[in-house]
Amino acid sequence: MKRSDIEPDPALPLDLGILVATWRDGTREWRENLGSPPPEAVTWQIYPNGPSIGGLILHMASCDRYWLQQFVEKVALDQTDPAVAYDSSMDQYIPNWPVPPVEPITWYFDILDRAREAAFAMIARHGDSLSEHGEYHETYRWIVAHLVEHDSYHGGQSVLLHEAWKQIAAQDSRGDR
Repeated sequence: MKRSDIEPDPALPLDLGILVATWRDGTREWRENLGSPPPEAVTWQIYPNGPSIGGLILHMASCDRYWLQQFVEKVALDQTDPAVAYDSSMDQYIPNWPVPPVEPITWYFDILDRAREAAFAMIARHGDSLSEHGEYHETYRWIVAHLVEHDSYHGGQSVLLHEAWKQIAAQDSRGDR
């Protein structure tokens, strides 16, 4: 019998350790399902100004940095960081997602991995403290849970975008479109 489980990070309080373990496992799962799309799939937008796999990954990395570095630690974001620069140029609510850089998926994963390792290090420095930013008062546990949800949401979108791209690419190669 195969058993699936997550191991809470022992360096963290149990609740945060479970959240970080869930975050790591969720990321692992969507990355496995995404596979290794070619650069044209990574930058493909399902509709004009819509999200792309690369744009979503850059957005996730930037949001990790925003919530943990800027919101909690009150340290300004590096605007030269590719994820922060991209996220500063887009508006997901309009939507207005610029075409991201044409790079292999490994370039995007490297940016996300560096953001995540920094995020996990920041989480290890904090307990479940209260963070205040203007009118917002968020517990650290809520922020980490929000980032776990954010990763699952956009990771799943990335997988679906790749599946849509594969279908359209197959239709184009057959001349069905």
